Amino acid sequence: MLWVSASLKDEGPQVQATLKNAGERSFDYVIAADGIRSRTRDLVFTNTCIKGLGLRTAYFTIPHQPADGRWARWHNAPRHRSITLRPDNLGTTRAALSYLTPAQDDERLATTDQKQLLHRVFGGLAWEVPRILTEMDNASDFFFESVGQVHMPRWFTGRIAAVGDAAYCASPLSGMGTSLALTGAYILAGELAHRADHHAAFTAYESTLRPYTARAQKLPPGTPRAALPRTRAGIALLNTVLRTATTKPASTLLARFLVPPADTLTLPTYHS
Repeated sequence: MLWVSASLKDEGPQVQATLKNAGERSFDYVIAADGIRSRTRDLVFTNTCIKGLGLRTAYFTIPHQPADGRWARWHNAPRHRSITLRPDNLGTTRAALSYLTPAQDDERLATTDQKQLLHRVFGGLAWEVPRILTEMDNASDFFFESVGQVHMPRWFTGRIAAVGDAAYCASPLSGMGTSLALTGAYILAGELAHRADHHAAFTAYESTLRPYTARAQKLPPGTPRAALPRTRAGIALLNTVLRTATTKPASTLLARFLVPPADTLTLPTYHS
């Protein structure tokens, strides 16, 4: 059952929650883990900053076709647009449509309006785009988001804490979403199990993980604009750079500077 909280009140020994479809409940702890726009987090933490990156992306699943093969494909179009197709292990293909825009309210539109917007933004393009737009209209798992990062000065208060995207979303552009979610959950659970005092556990969770999340949130210069050029000449330049980066000399040089944040944290060991 999905419980949507309408209010949270930390009363010391427990957290009193008013749930929209389950009445009043009491909990030892409440952990906000419901994504970048966490409603649970926002009931308690009022100084959360969601830093928009100017990128809108729609995700959905479409039927697999032989041309999709087994490799992901990425196609850029002028005016800061990109399309990706990624075959999955379920016999279908995951599609994503992305574009840069200064608009602030695209994600607040109804789903039908968002799909109409995507038809306007991507309509007229060749490649696999006509097929993608047609299948999008019937996609049951359509999801549209404004890509951003979450910055919180504190991840806990009393018996309430935040974890994963709700606390420190680094955006899909970081490639660190899953690593941050799993690492954060592991450390938070370990500290709560290891320490009798929840305040000490929450403090250790944040002090251990915050440097790691800061590295994960540090995106390469020019992101995301550099990956979505405005002109055909810019797209050609991007493709040239990417081809060069795959050569052995270039990849060896880049490896010295682009150490994945996931390789820079030694996980604590918690004994039962």
